[in-house]
Amino acid sequence: RAVLRALSVSSSCSAVAAAMSVWLIIVCTVMSVMIFLASIYILVYFQAEEDRNTAWAPKIASVLGLTLSALAILLLPVDVANRSDDDLNMEFLYQFVFTAIFAMAIVVIPFLIFHYEAEDPESNSWQWWTAIKYEAVTLVVAGTTIAITWVFLGYAEVPITEYSYNQTLVPMDGTCSEAECPSEGERYYYTISVTPVVYIMALVAFIGWFLLVLFGGVGFAAIPADLMMAYNTRPQSIDLQEYAKQKMLLNERAHKLHDIGVKLGRDASRARDRKTKTNYRKFKQAVYFLEKDWEKVKVAYKERGGNPIKYFCTMVLGLICLTISILWICQMVLYVLIEPPATLFLNEYFEKLDDFFTLLGTVSYGIFAFYLLFCVIKGCIKLGIRFFCIEIHPMRIGNTLMNSMLFNVMLLLLTSPAIVQFCAICFANYARLTTADMLFGVQVQNLYIFNYFYRSNAFLYAMISIAGLSAVWLSICPRDRRALENDDDDMRL
Repeated sequence: RAVLRALSVSSSCSAVAAAMSVWLIIVCTVMSVMIFLASIYILVYFQAEEDRNTAWAPKIASVLGLTLSALAILLLPVDVANRSDDDLNMEFLYQFVFTAIFAMAIVVIPFLIFHYEAEDPESNSWQWWTAIKYEAVTLVVAGTTIAITWVFLGYAEVPITEYSYNQTLVPMDGTCSEAECPSEGERYYYTISVTPVVYIMALVAFIGWFLLVLFGGVGFAAIPADLMMAYNTRPQSIDLQEYAKQKMLLNERAHKLHDIGVKLGRDASRARDRKTKTNYRKFKQAVYFLEKDWEKVKVAYKERGGNPIKYFCTMVLGLICLTISILWICQMVLYVLIEPPATLFLNEYFEKLDDFFTLLGTVSYGIFAFYLLFCVIKGCIKLGIRFFCIEIHPMRIGNTLMNSMLFNVMLLLLTSPAIVQFCAICFANYARLTTADMLFGVQVQNLYIFNYFYRSNAFLYAMISIAGLSAVWLSICPRDRRALENDDDDMRL
């Protein structure tokens, strides 16, 4: 009877495990389809009217890029759900998704951006030649860099602590002195070589870390600040006389910008000298705010200031984003930077939700992880608007050109591997004994050169510092200054 009872329990456990495996596969399939459909919706929702029935290759690349970046973020909770049964080959999935991200971010999207921005109605061959030329240079530089660095730096120094005890065994209820049972072992490093695929994963994540630290750090402060500022500066109802006055002022700004655009010329976006590039970025920023101000004036007059519930929700969303930013900072400080960790914090929160219902932990993780993607996009736009160091590519509903869409998709692709690694670090207890723990915690973080940044937590310190400076900066100067408003028409050209 005991044997039969044991066999019955064993078969029941096997049935439960099989059911969980099927459930996990179904969830992954449904999730992938939903992400793909959401990517299509985002494309349709943001695309400009000029690109509605054209530029199909950039549209396909945008949908695939958005899907890949989202799937990469969600690999970690799938890995957590899979660690008990190990039915899915997570190592293959990580390598496949990260290699696809590398191919999209280095090969496909740059070529499409070069081709789109080199559009010339008079010469289609020039457009193709320009794209091929620049993409060839990109591939040569990227391929040479990867090959050389992998040959010389494709090794990981894995730290190992060895404990030895040469005395007789200690009874279970006995004790031994510190000399006989040392609490500190001998530490040394074991060098292993990594495969080219793992090295490409590490390199893409390493590059993404710099973008995540800079843009994500700024975004931590910029997202809640701009949402709350949008509530404070919401349109107020105006009469016909004020509407006519504002329309005339905007018309004067438009004429001024038109004259500046004529002086810059149609090739200003391709200029190589720093002065012309800066002037073009200022011009683009001024046009961006002109369009925003015109939309605001129309809402103030035609919609009598708009729906107040919408702006109240904007304020509430700003407070929620502020809370998430603060929680992220607390997680980095309390769990990662303090040794030993002061608290598990969000790790414990995710685990309790998973114990109650698996999808709740995944949803909570997704909120925090995808928030980082929004911070990266927001931080990039904010720096471009304030300092003109990079060209802005804002995502505007129904008015986003495909080159801007491709730029933001490429930015998401480059930062999503770093976000996965960042989450694996900050949620190490939640992600323990997973494939991500082995790939990132053992191989990627211990690679030559890279290991200094990870062991010293340099990226985390930098992100917290940038977030703090951004918060102070946006508190002192909350409004974005319109470029060229006080400049002469010659704009120093």
